[in-house]
Amino acid sequence: MNIKKLNAVSEENIYIFDFDGTLFRCDLLILYVIYHFFIFGDKIFLIRSLLSINNKLSTKRKKIFLFFSKKYEMKECFNNFINSYFLKFLIRKKLFNFLKEVYNKDERILIMTANYKHLVKSFLHKHNITEKNTLQIFGTELPKNNDLLHKDILKGKQKAAKLLDILKEENKEFKNITIYNFFDSYDDRFLCEYSNCNVLVSLSFSKRFFFKKNFNAINYNNYLKDKLL
Repeated sequence: MNIKKLNAVSEENIYIFDFDGTLFRCDLLILYVIYHFFIFGDKIFLIRSLLSINNKLSTKRKKIFLFFSKKYEMKECFNNFINSYFLKFLIRKKLFNFLKEVYNKDERILIMTANYKHLVKSFLHKHNITEKNTLQIFGTELPKNNDLLHKDILKGKQKAAKLLDILKEENKEFKNITIYNFFDSYDDRFLCEYSNCNVLVSLSFSKRFFFKKNFNAINYNNYLKDKLL
């Protein structure tokens, strides 16, 4: 794939980045739950919730954070957690540096994550990346302390729908833009359908085969090498 040729034919580039497993090497929210387990007094509730065999992982997550939101100011908890020293060692450094490069050039960036928006926003702010006209963060909304239900988790088809809403709102046509999609999950195959360049961040052979076959995806290391040529 000729990256420079893609850039030359479009009026605008849009870079879409997933967060967990892509910019960050693992799931930041799982690390928060572990942190919460040791810092706060909800150990029995967490163990029971996580070991429940009748609920899917997403259902467990909703239950846990609805409970947390009634006891704690979650934005403050997230902000304190983000100051944990070890987190910086889990950044995918080469890709994160590329994000900063694109950010400093004022290229259009969309961070789309199933994680809570505030948690990802706090993490990026810690590393001098903040929302502005050319960078937007879209993620799952935290429950409020009087909410009875958890809002939908932003993933899969919801991410693709959000992209279409953004382009429609801004009156942009696909023929005038080049979309670069950086991702690590099968859920992101829906975004792949709308992207000109799909960049997979995974060493999994099955994922590499699937996304190469269906979306002509390239590995992020190869993408970054191509950018330097």
